[in-house]
Amino acid sequence: MAHEERRNMSKYTDASVDNCNDDNKSALEQLADANHEIEDLKIQIAWLERSYE
Repeated sequence: MAHEERRNMSKYTDASVDNCNDDNKSALEQLADANHEIEDLKIQIAWLERSYE
């Protein structure tokens, strides 16, 4: 299960990098996107930690 989640996390991260066009985004939009991604990563970490308990 952890392997599948790690694979999905890798796909999500790759997609985020591919879809990001920093030249067209304001600093506030980039900050909001970064905060959203941080929250998503926190959720993924919580799921990974949960699977080891």
